[in-house]
Amino acid sequence: MKHPGHLARRLHQICVAVFLDAAKDYNLTHIQFATLLAIERFPGIDQTRVAKLVALDRQTASNVLTRLNQNGLIERTRKDKRTNALQITGAGRALIDVMQPRIRGIDDIILGPLSTSEREVLMVLLQKLVNSNNDLSRAPQAAAEWPQDPKESAPEGTAVDAAAAPKVSRATSGRVAAVKRRADRPTKAGA
Repeated sequence: MKHPGHLARRLHQICVAVFLDAAKDYNLTHIQFATLLAIERFPGIDQTRVAKLVALDRQTASNVLTRLNQNGLIERTRKDKRTNALQITGAGRALIDVMQPRIRGIDDIILGPLSTSEREVLMVLLQKLVNSNNDLSRAPQAAAEWPQDPKESAPEGTAVDAAAAPKVSRATSGRVAAVKRRADRPTKAGA
């Protein structure tokens, strides 16, 4: 099949399989790893913001955070009556350190058939597709409104405040607007 959705799904299946193989000693999924990275980047962040950063629906985020907490990789501390601040533990940080070189290996396996220039083009095109279609997702990813590495821009010796993570409103109206915009676009045949 040569439909983009099918090929994207197949590539996703391949990516997940390669990640799971690389992380099999640690009982870690790619979604758990992405969540750990978000919490490491924004100590004290709450579940809603983590879900938006990693592009997870509420239930999946809850399940992932419960598993990470049970495995001792994160801690939850009560922020107020309704929210918990999430912190990475020493074990979580150690797991990230162990996985970082493996991630580079995963990328090399997946992108192995491509030349350096093809890899660059693929990444640009994938980013364009993801950014342009983000509002169509059932769990849109939050816009990246923070510095590339907020820890570097924070004053020395201070943690990055959770408020630095973008606040995101419900995306339902954004998805509807995106679909309407697409419906209003002229097609190539009609242009």
